[in-house]
Formats: sequence, C-alpha cells, structure tokens
Amino acid sequence: MPSDKTRPTTPRTLIDFAQPHGDARRLRLGFGAPSRVLVARTAAKVRPVLDAVEALAREGRWCVGYLRYEAAAAFDRAFAVHAVHAEDGPLAWFGVHDEALPWPEAPGDDAAPSIDWQPGISRADFDRRMQAIHRAISDGELYQLNYTAALHARFDGDAQALFMALRQAQPDGYTAFIDTGEEQVLSVSPELFFDWRGDRILTRPMKGTAPRGATPAEDEALAQRLRTVPKERAENVMIVDLIRNDLSRV
Repeated sequence: MPSDKTRPTTPRTLIDFAQPHGDARRLRLGFGAPSRVLVARTAAKVRPVLDAVEALAREGRWCVGYLRYEAAAAFDRAFAVHAVHAEDGPLAWFGVHDEALPWPEAPGDDAAPSIDWQPGISRADFDRRMQAIHRAISDGELYQLNYTAALHARFDGDAQALFMALRQAQPDGYTAFIDTGEEQVLSVSPELFFDWRGDRILTRPMKGTAPRGATPAEDEALAQRLRTVPKERAENVMIVDLIRNDLSRV
C-alpha cells in the first residue's frame, strides 16, 4: 500500500445512498486508495473477512466493499452456487479507509453511453428453465423463486463516467462504484436490504411499490391497485414472508 503522502486523492470508490430514516440529505462520499484491503477468495474465508470488517468499522474506519452471490455457501452449505473460478474475482472484497473524500464534480456529459447488451442464454434455454420452474412450483418443491439471467457487453469507456450517468438515470436509490484495481463494480439499486442501528433494523424492498402517477388521483389509483389486485397482494405476501425469514437470520 502507498503511504499517505503518495496515496492518490482521486476517489476510487463512491457511495451515494438515500438516508433510510427520512433525512432528505444523502450519504454521498468518495474514498481514495484503501489503507488496507480484506479479501476472501474461498467460502471458508468469507466470514472471517466480515468479522474483521465489523471490528474495524466499530473502531471508526470506513469499510466499503461487496459480496458476490457465490459467497452464499459461506453462510449455509445448502445454498447451491455456480463454480467459482479465479478469473471471476473474489467472493468478498472490502477496502478500509481512515477518512472520506469530498464527492467529485460530475463530468459535463451525464448521458449514458450506448452499450450493446447481449443475453447470456438463448430463448430456448430460457423457455426450458421456465417450464422446469413451473413444474417445481406445481409439485410443491418451491414456494417462490427469483430467476435472473446475466447480460454481457463490451465497454471501452470510462467506468466512473458510466456510473455517474447510471446514477443520474436512477437518482433516488442506493448506488456504489468500487474500483478494486482488479475489477470495477457499478451498482445502482432501488432497494435497501437492511439498515441496522442499535436495536432497530429497517428494510425497504422494491416489491409492493408502483411508479408515481401524474396526479394525486393517479397516485391513489395505483395505490389501490397494490391493495386489491390478487397478483399484487400475492407478491406482497411472499415478500413479507421472505423478509421476515431473512431478518430472523440476521
């Protein structure tokens, strides 16, 4: 790690989070090169990394990082994940910072560049997997399932500029840009998984929401739809059950 005198002041990590407890101000900070990096490349090392992160955060350090989905096996061996390869990057990565930097000035052009995203699976594979999911639900093997598929694209521009453009397009959620030196992670999410302060824990999922209408009457109609349409009610029941289970584990 470079010394404080040689450490660059250009932020390599950015976070822009909505305040979960009603404060209109956002948590908008930048961070330079970390004074320490905590990395787990195997499932066995994930929880020790998180324990170290918690201890350092309690000492007053800023710890900013991420977990890959494939880190799930560190918490429950029953969770089936894709095989992890060295080129996929670490399962857990956290940079430790002694102080935050000012939020950088946004570039003049916040328009997101055009990126040609390509699906990671074929339509035939998608249809086959949907049929298998429907069978599993009908057979009682599953209660609910969040099915996702990766998209791939080539991007040759500036990743931080792309992040700023994505943030402009979705300004109200929780966004983060992390440049580890090995890879760059751009996260733009409307969801708060949980915020834990003292003896209170708060979660704000995306389910049970609807876009704003153009008028108060449209807002009320959309809210009424969430309360009365069977599909919306079923989704809300499922997400409440899922979150209750998640919070009990936390």
